[in-house]
Amino acid sequence: MTAGGCIIPALAPGTREQLAAVAGDWSAPDFVCIRAVAAAGTESEERVARLTAMGREFVIDARRRARDDGVAALLAAAPSPHERILENATRQLAAAAGRGRLTIQRLSRDTGIPRRSVYNLYAADGLAAACRRRAQTVWRAHFEQTVLRASADPARRLFAVFDALDGWVASARFRADQVLCAHASFSDRLRDDDLREHLAEVERFATRLAEAARLASPEAFGSFTATSVAGAAAWFDRRAAARAASVSFVERAIATRR
Repeated sequence: MTAGGCIIPALAPGTREQLAAVAGDWSAPDFVCIRAVAAAGTESEERVARLTAMGREFVIDARRRARDDGVAALLAAAPSPHERILENATRQLAAAAGRGRLTIQRLSRDTGIPRRSVYNLYAADGLAAACRRRAQTVWRAHFEQTVLRASADPARRLFAVFDALDGWVASARFRADQVLCAHASFSDRLRDDDLREHLAEVERFATRLAEAARLASPEAFGSFTATSVAGAAAWFDRRAAARAASVSFVERAIATRR
């Protein structure tokens, strides 16, 4: 199998399902979810490397280990220094909740990794951006798998989208996820704007769901879902009304299926 000109290694039967289950586990450590995303992905190594913030060599190794050593061995291994840096830095950013800066000195102290090693990987601003992009990839993995596992019925999955959003905004992790949402850069290139790229991925997923449910305008459902994710803070403030409006939108869309 190829994607973007890169060869994607064949995995044993059932392996992708195992990896998908891990990616959908909201209680799993982020570094474990990222390993599952990297190993199960069928996109190019370069693209997955960017979205996971782990680099191309990490993606190649994760796919090789899933194929040769098995999913259990891949996921059970202790976090590497690179993974520890991102895991700890992400926690720092979430805890700061916009009130403080991520510092390499504290990160080095908390992880026991020399400052020079951290600097060799990231500048402070680059590290914060990587953490936010990675956090959004983790969120999408959890969200998508929650929706897909909710039902095998394409129409029911449309409602599951908003059930998943409703559950998320009511969860203990919602505030931290919002803090870790990347800022828009207003770049002309989608690749240079992490927030727009994140919402574009959400929209693409939702559009595919709507196509499977044979909606007359799947793009409208995709746009509505991405807008709902972008407006999560407003959803939080008016949660019941937001969910009711979303259910009504899906019901009308299903009533006009092609």
